[in-house]
Amino acid sequence: MDSPRIVLLVFLLLFFFLSPDSQQPSPSQRIALDGIIAEERHALGVLRGSRYGDLDVGQGKWLNITGFRDGDELAWDVLPGVKERAWEQLKYVLGEEGIRKVSGPDGSDMAGDAVDGGNIGDQLRVEGIQIPLYQNVTGIVRGSWIRSRLSQRLHPPQINLTTLAPRAEFTTQDYDRNVTGSSGKLQLRLDEKTGEELIHESGLVREISGTMTLRDESSPGDGWEIGLHGVHFQIFGGIILTTTSEKFAGLFALPHFSLSPHTFSLARSLLNKTLSSTIYEQESSISPSPVYPWTSSPSHPSDVLFPAPRCEYIVYLQQDPLELKREGIPLPTMKLIEDELRFPTGAPVPGAPDMAMSMILFSPDCGFVLESVGPPEFAPPSGRHLRGPKIELYLWLAKRFSSLFATVCSLQILLLIRQMNEAATPSTVSRISFYTIAIMAMGDGFVLMGFLTVGIYIDAAFLTLFSTAFIAFLSVCVFGMRFLIAIWRVQAPERRERERESSANGALGQARQTPTAGATTTGALPLPVTARTVSSATPVILPPDQDLAATEAEDNAASQNTNQGATTDPRSAVSTLYSRFYFILLGLIFLSLHATSWPQTLRSTYANVLAFTYLSFWTPQIYRNIMRNCRKALRWDFVIGQSILRLAPIAYVYSVPNNAMYIETDRRVAAALAAWVWVQIWALVSQEVLGPRFAVPNGWAPPAYDYHPILREDDLESGTTMPIGFTQVEEDVGKPSSESTATGASTKARGKRRWDCAICMQDIEVHIVPSGGSTGNEIAGSSSAGLGSGILGCRSYMVTPCRHIFHSECLEGWMRVRLQCPICRETLPPL
Repeated sequence: MDSPRIVLLVFLLLFFFLSPDSQQPSPSQRIALDGIIAEERHALGVLRGSRYGDLDVGQGKWLNITGFRDGDELAWDVLPGVKERAWEQLKYVLGEEGIRKVSGPDGSDMAGDAVDGGNIGDQLRVEGIQIPLYQNVTGIVRGSWIRSRLSQRLHPPQINLTTLAPRAEFTTQDYDRNVTGSSGKLQLRLDEKTGEELIHESGLVREISGTMTLRDESSPGDGWEIGLHGVHFQIFGGIILTTTSEKFAGLFALPHFSLSPHTFSLARSLLNKTLSSTIYEQESSISPSPVYPWTSSPSHPSDVLFPAPRCEYIVYLQQDPLELKREGIPLPTMKLIEDELRFPTGAPVPGAPDMAMSMILFSPDCGFVLESVGPPEFAPPSGRHLRGPKIELYLWLAKRFSSLFATVCSLQILLLIRQMNEAATPSTVSRISFYTIAIMAMGDGFVLMGFLTVGIYIDAAFLTLFSTAFIAFLSVCVFGMRFLIAIWRVQAPERRERERESSANGALGQARQTPTAGATTTGALPLPVTARTVSSATPVILPPDQDLAATEAEDNAASQNTNQGATTDPRSAVSTLYSRFYFILLGLIFLSLHATSWPQTLRSTYANVLAFTYLSFWTPQIYRNIMRNCRKALRWDFVIGQSILRLAPIAYVYSVPNNAMYIETDRRVAAALAAWVWVQIWALVSQEVLGPRFAVPNGWAPPAYDYHPILREDDLESGTTMPIGFTQVEEDVGKPSSESTATGASTKARGKRRWDCAICMQDIEVHIVPSGGSTGNEIAGSSSAGLGSGILGCRSYMVTPCRHIFHSECLEGWMRVRLQCPICRETLPPL
């Protein structure tokens, strides 16, 4: 009976998730949609009936569409100056040849002769002029911008939003995306649709869209994101983009932003085609949305719930001729380069250079003009306009970065496995800091979530990104958590001991603060002799002799129950570890996502602090070595390898310009982070060579047994440190009778002792500090024998608390298996 129910449930779920949403719009939404479509039909009719020059504020010519009427009060008087600046950029980039291209062969209106299809390479050879330009500019360009001198003549227009957009119900009168800074950064992601294009014998134009991220000192997070739509003139590399909203019909007036009648005709012909098809899709859609399909903020649903006025933009882009490494490359070869980028076949073509574009941006409602920083107004060191790779090159860079990161993660897993095999006993596991491995696992968790998120949005690199995410998953969820659980279980008694000590100290302090019954306070009379006193001592009841065995059995059972109660359930401990780890990881991820909306300075500070904290993974190990008096807990290949592998990606992001993540470089921070990792490594080295508590003041760390004491002749009689059972004493032949006449050679061989190592059955030759040489200056100053026996010489042997001596390598290998003296079986303190 259960099987049919499960099948029915699965069928209903599939039907629910796979069935299309055929919900019809509400009557109010239908009315709003009809109004939007009516406005779009009207604007399209105005575009079809207009000619070049119909928008001329100087001559009192206006367009009867939203934002272009006489009473809309937008700053259209600056548009001629903006066009002139675009002309200057075009002339600087392409020269007189480019000017002839823009104007056309005779300057006539050729829109009626435009046809679809054709060969791009043939059209580029019109008039015998060859311009090395990309015909498809889909990609990402970045650069700096500065406020144009045209902004000095502009004042923010006073716009009546109720008159301009009566259908819109804005919740505020403050404009968003209003750039107030004098300079900033800009990133533009271009997406050129290859399906909608128009080709004429003297020109070709294609539909294009883009997302611009504009940032200045006052912008939130990474800046304002603006959706743009427009046209691309492939014949000379010019691009015109604009925003469109309920208060600005920019796309319907875009041909009037053109620089010549020729480009006006091409743009109008293409937009007549594309706008008509888009409006038809709106009308025939089953569940249309009452939002403009060309909205400038498609990724912000708050625009519908809380609409706010936004600054409108008109953007002019001019593609620079490609900087080819080999001059004289014909244009058909340029087409082969683009085809090879899009459909790789291994053809021997020159390398594809980055795109370069100059930009001028005009906001008619907010009243400002921005320009990209570059020649000829600025020297090349100050800026080179907007530059970046085509999307194929960027995806190749992203795949290569992902592959290298996958290699890094694989090497990290290999080093971790070798360290886990090395730490195969409780003695070796107890030396390793839990927080060192936990910080590394946290970093791998960030990598896992980052590559998963990016792989969802980038379809072309899906396989590479998800493969890297899978390797990171193995690192954090399989090997990392396995090692953390092993360390957690081994160090559980140590944690319980600390908890008992802290609770005992707390109870002792509370007992000290609580007065006894017989105590008197200041100014009070003492209690009478007959008063009853309460004793704080626990009474001891001695059982009769015949019940002694039963009482001992009861005590043993009680102590067993107490130990069982104190021992935490392993499953509960593991579940607690899992929940805490992933809760902290998800919390840091959500905090990092929220930090992307913070101001630039605060966000950079957060990123630097997060990177510094992550690269401090050796600090907990250094602290644990000090507290446990342990010289070495980890393999050196693990320490060096993990340091390099985990520092390399961060150094790449902070140091390499135009990196795959498009993060701004800061080489000073990268150098500081590398120096910090280097300092931690040297701290671990000094702990092994000079001792774990080298340069740590006395009293800062709890007392711990030192397996490498400095042996002195003074201890031979007292028997405090000198090992028992030495077999032979080698004294210098011809030892001077007076210490004042001793030379360096005689001091070097003086006071040698030999013991037998019970593990390897070989002799241990140890230098003994002579009598009267117990001070630090005498140990390390006068002779090399004193130096070797004082600091470096004691590294060759180990003395147990039971005064047995062994080779360091022998006893360390023994203590990896059991913490007992090989001779007398006395319990040894852990390393």
